[in-house]
Parts: sequence; C-alpha cells; structure tokens
Amino acid sequence: MLRPALAVVIALTASAAADDAPFTIGSQPAWLFLGGVTTGGTVALGERGALVGGELSLARLRDGDFIGAYADAYHDWGVHGMYATAGLEFGRKLLGLDGGLALRFAGGERDVGFTGRVTLGLGVAGVYVRFAHFTGAMSREGENVLQIGVVLKLPLWASGGAQ
Repeated sequence: MLRPALAVVIALTASAAADDAPFTIGSQPAWLFLGGVTTGGTVALGERGALVGGELSLARLRDGDFIGAYADAYHDWGVHGMYATAGLEFGRKLLGLDGGLALRFAGGERDVGFTGRVTLGLGVAGVYVRFAHFTGAMSREGENVLQIGVVLKLPLWASGGAQ
C-alpha cells in the first residue's frame, strides 16, 4: 500500500516541478531605453548661460552596472545656439561616465569637438558636470566649456530582467 502512494506523490511532485518557472537568485540582465530632459548652465571657460534640452539612451543593466550609448541636444543661451552630443556611457550604481562627439551650432556656424560627463544618480534624476573642448571654426584657437546640470530620465522601454 505504501509503494503506490509513494509513486503517486513522486509523480505529482515531478509534474509540478516541470510546470514552475526556473528559479534564479540575483538580478537578471535587462536592456533599458530611457528618455528625458536636461537643464543646467555653462558656468566656466566658455560663454556663460543657461541650457535646456532632451536626452535619449539605450543601456544594458546588470547587478548595478550599466553600459550603453546616449545622445542629447540642448539650447544654450550663452552661445545663443544649440549643442548636440553623442557617445558611450557606462557606470556602477550611482556613478556614471559618458563621452563622445560634441557639435555646436551658433550664428550660422558649426563647431566640432569632444565631450565627457560625470553623473551622480539620485533615482530618476542625476546631477552632472560636463567638459567639452571645441576646435572648429567658432573657436579659432580651441575653446573649453564647463557645464553643470540636472538630467531627469525615465524608462521608455525595458526588456529582460526589468519587466
């Protein structure tokens, strides 16, 4: 009598285990597409002024680490023109670094350079310091720009472990 009951228990346990989702411990990798607004100001080295614009990024997130790409564009009242930057980003937990190509459009001219930014993340907001160096026609001898600001980014799409 005990053997048939034991066989039923084993059969039920085996079929229940096969129906369950796999068990994992720890975070799962996820892709995030984020979008938001950025604001701040050019505070040193270049024409000082306020700025406001938007930013998009696509990043891979796992265990508090992220790596991806970003692009932003913003109007700066100091140069009476627009900036656009794009490049790679990476970080760990609260600290992020990004950098790449920078373009500046003002007074009908275009300037080309590079940029780097350090961001301290505070939830969906981040406080940043950005450095840019331009070498094009607008900055005949080269020009450096230092900006501080705040970026607010929210997830627009997620896949993987962030569902």
